[in-house]
Amino acid sequence: METSTIYSMGTALDRAQANGLAVEILVGGAWISGRVVATDGHGVVLETSEQEHAVARMEAINAVRVHSRAPVRRTVPAQQPWAM
Repeated sequence: METSTIYSMGTALDRAQANGLAVEILVGGAWISGRVVATDGHGVVLETSEQEHAVARMEAINAVRVHSRAPVRRTVPAQQPWAM
């Protein structure tokens, strides 16, 4: 039996923070870039430069880009025509 994992935006941000990865978050139609310095399930703090940071509510984030390979890269086997 196979298992599935839900890879949510919160999971992506937590992973990015743990690994020091750069991210981009889409909030209100604008992409904000930086490194995750804090997240608590309600919001996220991105350090956008040495002199600036941004705070966003989790429910306001429409998408997350993590500058890293996807954590799970599996190939899906092709179905055999007779197995359908």
